[in-house]
Amino acid sequence: MHNSGKTSYKVALGGVVSALCLTLMFMTGVFPILSMAIPIYAGALMIIIATEVSTSWAFAAFFSVSILSLFLTPDKEASTLFIMFFGYYPIISPKLDSIKFSLGRLILKFGVFNIAMVIWYRLIIMIMGVYDFFGDFSFLGEYAVIGVMVFINLVFLLYDYTIQMVRDVYIKWFRPTYFGKKKSKTNAR
Repeated sequence: MHNSGKTSYKVALGGVVSALCLTLMFMTGVFPILSMAIPIYAGALMIIIATEVSTSWAFAAFFSVSILSLFLTPDKEASTLFIMFFGYYPIISPKLDSIKFSLGRLILKFGVFNIAMVIWYRLIIMIMGVYDFFGDFSFLGEYAVIGVMVFINLVFLLYDYTIQMVRDVYIKWFRPTYFGKKKSKTNAR
């Protein structure tokens, strides 16, 4: 395959995955109960571009989906969640996983997550006005902030494990099953 064929493949794949991400993000207006889950699903699609093309192309797709979702997504909370964390984390996750020192890897992962969530929370307060997220946890009393932080960090731990499994299933099963057949046909010519 010559260079223009490779470029057109990259552009086509990036366009299709970006369109799927935007469609998912648009669905937050249809299914508002999924406003936290849909950015996770849309971000997981970035694994395809990062694996099949490159990290830089995945970031380009992430930036384009981020900008468009700000204008097209009815749920600004969901679009900012995608922008602030769930859209880029599947792209940087393999680099973080390659850190040999496990304590350093965990500290860096939790640091990225917690910084992103604090910035996201502040941004939501600015965009939406008063947003009393901790009021939902008022039963914890003065420990509400600590309780929420412990809870969301446990959820992040589960998310991180899940995104690793999704990437592994894509690379070890989906990619060879579907893209492997396509490559073997072109190599036979």
